[in-house]
Amino acid sequence: MCLTIIGAATTKTSNSEKANASEYWKPVEKAMGEKGKVSPDGAIKFTIPMTLNVTLDGIKLNQASERSHDFDFMRAGDQAMMVGEIGVTEEEVKNVSDMVLQSGLQVTAIHNHLLRTSPHITWIHIYGNGDPIDMAKNIRNITDYVNGYSSASESEKFQSKGINTTELDRIIGDKGSAEGGDYNYDIPRADKVRMNGYVLSPVMDVSTMINFQPLGKGNAAVIGEFVLEENEVEPVVRTLAANGIEVTALHSHMITEQPRLFYVHCWATGDATELAGIMREALNETNSKTGSESS
Repeated sequence: MCLTIIGAATTKTSNSEKANASEYWKPVEKAMGEKGKVSPDGAIKFTIPMTLNVTLDGIKLNQASERSHDFDFMRAGDQAMMVGEIGVTEEEVKNVSDMVLQSGLQVTAIHNHLLRTSPHITWIHIYGNGDPIDMAKNIRNITDYVNGYSSASESEKFQSKGINTTELDRIIGDKGSAEGGDYNYDIPRADKVRMNGYVLSPVMDVSTMINFQPLGKGNAAVIGEFVLEENEVEPVVRTLAANGIEVTALHSHMITEQPRLFYVHCWATGDATELAGIMREALNETNSKTGSESS
């Protein structure tokens, strides 16, 4: 009986905190012109689909398949911290970088995530600390420039096309979500990552992301972004390469996080369950939380 009461109280507190966070972020959502997704710890993620069509190896990428700009906010004292990534064409890199800097935000990385995309997409990673409404207004100006002005976009619907998502969950060891046309996993690191005096929410670019885009007959394109400490990089790259997964990028996203994090991006197509098995094998080389541990 005591355990039940404690559990109920904990849930009530958690729901209350999330409700308070949702209220706090409403002016930021208004400034962004987008609805964000509030996490249980009170951070918020904005995912803004590109209006640009992108293909890779003849496959038109879904919104969740590296075709969205992402911006993550968490409270930091009486201000907020933001990390984000903006997908641009090569011709847009200079102007967008200048816009970021002129708005008082920082550029922390510029690089590719995938190879052979048409058009070639370059990612500009950004960081900010300050008034969240001001940061949101500046971000909105940038995304309007990149996308052309548009109101909040409707997410692409997920169609399994023969993929057994229950089996994928069993193999990965976590519960995925169907958003942006893909079946997606966000798997947080088990260790605490700090930046500028604060422990980062898993939402703040410190979770491994694995996305399955259905291709038909149980096949999928898998896109992975593994978030790693330095001692995990070599084992993960070796595991992926040994199993036919193309490693497409290795780099940093942020500058002042502790411990330092490295990001391994990868791409492959094939039977979805076989690809999930390889992703799970690579995850085994990382200090990550899955299943009930990730709650």
